Amino acid sequence: MMARSFLKTLFFIGFLFPFAAQAQEIDKYKSFNRFAGMVPRIDFYASKRQSIDPYVKPAAEAVQKLQSLLGDDLPKGAIFICSSLEQKDSIYEPIILKMGYAWTLTLETPEVRADEMLAQMKSMMGEEIPAEIMERIKKRPTDMMASAEGRMVAETVRQIAYAVIQTSFAKNLRYRSSRLNDMGKSPLPDWLDIGIGAYVTGYDPNLNYLQQNMQQSFPLEDVLTMSRPFVASTFLGTGTNGGSEGMSGSRSGRGGFNGGQGFPSGGFGAMGQGGFPPTGGFGAMGQGGLPPSGGFGAMGSGGGMPSGSGDSQGSQGRSGASQGGFQRTIPKDEQDQMLFDGQSSTFFAFLLEKVGVEKVRELIQSVQQGVEGRDFVARPDMLGDDYGKIEEEWIEWVGNIKPPAEPTGRKPAPKQM
Repeated sequence: MMARSFLKTLFFIGFLFPFAAQAQEIDKYKSFNRFAGMVPRIDFYASKRQSIDPYVKPAAEAVQKLQSLLGDDLPKGAIFICSSLEQKDSIYEPIILKMGYAWTLTLETPEVRADEMLAQMKSMMGEEIPAEIMERIKKRPTDMMASAEGRMVAETVRQIAYAVIQTSFAKNLRYRSSRLNDMGKSPLPDWLDIGIGAYVTGYDPNLNYLQQNMQQSFPLEDVLTMSRPFVASTFLGTGTNGGSEGMSGSRSGRGGFNGGQGFPSGGFGAMGQGGFPPTGGFGAMGQGGLPPSGGFGAMGSGGGMPSGSGDSQGSQGRSGASQGGFQRTIPKDEQDQMLFDGQSSTFFAFLLEKVGVEKVRELIQSVQQGVEGRDFVARPDMLGDDYGKIEEEWIEWVGNIKPPAEPTGRKPAPKQM
């Protein structure tokens, strides 16, 4: 009898222990408040409501666009917005996914990003940061902070799109921030992934660069079958990978590349994740290690030339900060990737305008089932099989697009003296 009771006790301990351990792990997130129901299929976690305000409207619009393309029953996700480094360190995404979410993203507030930037500078320069640098950090222009927040929001919306794409078609996949650079998880061709991301975000960071360098772009028919060009060298200090196949040459006769795997990290060429300086190092430091006079990340859209730059500079892959900032030559692999991303996003928008959402939704479903996207687009009820004519019409269409302004966030309220 005692043996039976002992076995029962062991059974209940073994049964309850995983739940107790999970509850203990979930206790880590008591410093976050859950904000549910503000955006369909997404729960936000943050210390205060103010932290999620910039994301609510863009995320809701993104979900609505994704539902128009993928259906109403999107995988549910969680977005954690950390307002301190302690909160960020407490995040363990596998536990979050056990809370019933198909995907999760971890973000930081601008203040946390600034703290990380300061910590990195201390590691580079020692604990004693020169007073001049500290003064510049403290007096960051409000426009710069609003621009950084806007890029962070746009990048987050793009990541939502990729997370939903992956988990919609791969029901057993659990998407995490650590898998942001894994385009191979998506069953869609690379151009569709990028096109959907740009459409959902409502912002194309590579449009200006594409317009300046259209003669260097890839044949459009090739874009529909090739993988995203692999980037080995990058201003961010970390590679941004493409698909798993080789690629064709461009219309200027350039050779191919070996492929890799990876979702675009947002396409904001000279910025780190969320529009902030890259965590791998400040490649854009000014003289003596000081921030450049134009501010960190004073690049044009997609890391290309700022608006208004001449074609001659753009065709050479030049990039510079506005108002006296630095200049750099964009490596050829980055140029190829920016062109491919610009072509993918603009062709997706062109296709939406010409055939409508229902046909594009049918395209996505068919491609997911193994139909070649190029063949589907060539159907008589789509664009037809004359790719020469399609390309001419697309080039003219792209030339008439006005490059959009970079997304901006809220301007911080003036400090009380």
